[in-house]
Amino acid sequence: MSGMVGARPLGALIFAPFIFRPFTFSPFLFSPFLCSLALFLFSFAGCAKDETITVKFLNGDGSQSPEISAELARNDPERALGLMYRKDLPENSGMLFVFPDEQPRSFWMKNTYVSLDIIYLSKGLSVVSVQERAEPLTESARPSGRAAQYVLEVNGGLASKWGVKPGSLMAVSGAIPPPK
Repeated sequence: MSGMVGARPLGALIFAPFIFRPFTFSPFLFSPFLCSLALFLFSFAGCAKDETITVKFLNGDGSQSPEISAELARNDPERALGLMYRKDLPENSGMLFVFPDEQPRSFWMKNTYVSLDIIYLSKGLSVVSVQERAEPLTESARPSGRAAQYVLEVNGGLASKWGVKPGSLMAVSGAIPPPK
């Protein structure tokens, strides 16, 4: 019966204190872990915040739109979500979709509750086409018709009100950040 004490194997005596010892919580036990976790999460706090940029349109007749505060959608998840699930959109605001290249684009209004004007823009920020007053909650395609690298969505009817049409230029306050 070597290696045995009573009815237990010798290994059980070695590990038993660790297995059967009741756990007592000590805030100091996990504090380095919790501090590291908190620092990690707070380091991304700025990333979760919506990025915005200010834009306006300059039209061929010399008129221009008011300044528009546009949220940026720079990566696939942001572009896929877009303005879905929003019940309203302030008048002089919108969302600017930033793509890595210029190619024909198409948008839909699935899960979008607000009528939108979808303004397609070239790499040089010239309007290539406008889909006006896109009907909410529909899945029909609204294509750009020509290559576009940027798409700005604003409340339905504003593109016409502001005189935005193909050939209008979008002026940007600062630079448009690249896609993520």
